[in-house]
Amino acid sequence: MYTIRRFSVMKTATVVAVMYVVIVAIFIVPFGILAIASGGGDSGAGAGVSVLVLGLIAAVVYGVFGWVFTAIACAIYNLAAGWVGGIEVQVDQSAPPPAPQLWAPSTPSTPSTPSAPPSTPPAP
Repeated sequence: MYTIRRFSVMKTATVVAVMYVVIVAIFIVPFGILAIASGGGDSGAGAGVSVLVLGLIAAVVYGVFGWVFTAIACAIYNLAAGWVGGIEVQVDQSAPPPAPQLWAPSTPSTPSTPSAPPSTPPAP
C-alpha cells in the first residue's frame, strides 16, 4: 500500500488548469470554426467569429477557475491528510512481456543433422 500524504498545490493546480483549457478548447474551437464556415452572409461570419472569441475566453476562464478551485482543494486535502493520514492506494507492479528470442526460428522446422567429417584411415 502506498499513501498519498500531500499534493503539491501549485503544480497540481497548474496541471488541472491546463487540462481545463485544452478540454474546453477542443470542444469550443471547432464549433466556432463551423459557425464561421456555415455563416450565411456577413452577419453569419461575424457571429461565427464572436463564437470563436467567446470560446477562447471561456477556455481561459475555465483554466483560471480550475486553477483556483484545485489549489483550494489541494490545500484542504493536505490539511485533512495531516489529521487522518491520507488516501491509501494499492498498486501492482507488472513486468513487461519477455522479449522475443531473435535466435529462435520463427517457424518450426526439422533440424538437419550435420554430416560427419570423413574419417581418415589409420597410418600403417
